[in-house]
Amino acid sequence: MEFDRYSIKLNWSIEERGNAVMLIPSLLLAFAASGEAPPLELARPPVWTQDSVEIDKSKVRYGNFADFDATKGHKVATVRSTDVYQQIPSYQTIVKEGIERGTARWNQLMKEATAHYKRALKSVATAGSYVLVVEEGAISGYSTTDATTAIIDAL
Repeated sequence: MEFDRYSIKLNWSIEERGNAVMLIPSLLLAFAASGEAPPLELARPPVWTQDSVEIDKSKVRYGNFADFDATKGHKVATVRSTDVYQQIPSYQTIVKEGIERGTARWNQLMKEATAHYKRALKSVATAGSYVLVVEEGAISGYSTTDATTAIIDAL
């Protein structure tokens, strides 16, 4: 391995790469044999559970899951973000013109599209008194309202 002041450059030989690949299963097996869980959550998404309600924390689009209390009947909405983005003019430009991801133009248009998305999402969540808005399928065991159409209308 080579190190410089700002980054780590990995120039591994084939043998070193093989050793690194073998290290991960070895570590997982060591934890399994010891009866302890591995320190990294590799196998499952970050799911939060309360009173048989499960929420995938990585798919919360508005609100804080820590503020949600299933016993208080907090309102939760779902959204299909891809459907919303497809209605945003700057995102449509990316698709129509086939702009390559990572270019300055793509970054600018996605920044605009995301700002529109967040503004519409917040507007609908506030007006509907939703504690959480999550991606469709990110919550189970709890009643939700699909807010996708309302968010598109708020664009």
